Amino acid sequence: MDFRIVDPMIAKALDWIEVQKPDSIKEIARVVWARGVWKLPSCHTALLIRLKGNPPWGGNVRETARVVSSISQMGLIFPDMEQWLISQVKEGSWNGNVYDTTYSLIALADMDIHDPEGCRWLFDNYGPQWEHVGTTALIITALIKQGAIQGEYHDFIDERAYWLLEKRELNGGWKNIATSNIVMQSLLMMGFREELEVSIGWLMKKQSFEGFWGKLEDNVVATSLSLITLALWQS
Repeated sequence: MDFRIVDPMIAKALDWIEVQKPDSIKEIARVVWARGVWKLPSCHTALLIRLKGNPPWGGNVRETARVVSSISQMGLIFPDMEQWLISQVKEGSWNGNVYDTTYSLIALADMDIHDPEGCRWLFDNYGPQWEHVGTTALIITALIKQGAIQGEYHDFIDERAYWLLEKRELNGGWKNIATSNIVMQSLLMMGFREELEVSIGWLMKKQSFEGFWGKLEDNVVATSLSLITLALWQS
């Protein structure tokens, strides 16, 4: 994607996140991811790599997967991260956990690695316990990035995407900023654009004059997620 950032509020948000001092791996990874999708460098990339350790990032599967996806946006892929993530698979999933599994599948896809067993695990185990908009959106994203939309999961992905649209609130969002962004990202990957115009409008109205989204305790993640969504929207 060759971006020309013409919206001054998007430029302000990109500048805002770069000067923040995120204090968790999740926040640092989100900042790097958000800057990367806009083809911009980040001083936080080096910090992520310095914090790697052995096992990577404290052996936390979800955090490691987020880091892998974020630094891949900067064109960086480390084979040992790939090997470690793959080594954590048991019976088709990561820790039998939907979030560890979705983020790991997304990370592997960002390294151009496909895991049919992981996709099958998500599909086979989907049920009422996962039927929440954020969880469903992550599952859709993982399956799409793994290339599963072209195969046997197409009808499932399509049906769940329209279900997400049905769950949208009257203002154009879903529950909160973070969940709304995760949902919008999955739907944009599905090719939904006209359907999301009202939601993008809602998102832009939620941005503060200073450039960030969210409340004090979550504004780094909320802003990073919003920038990732807007990059997908403009791609």
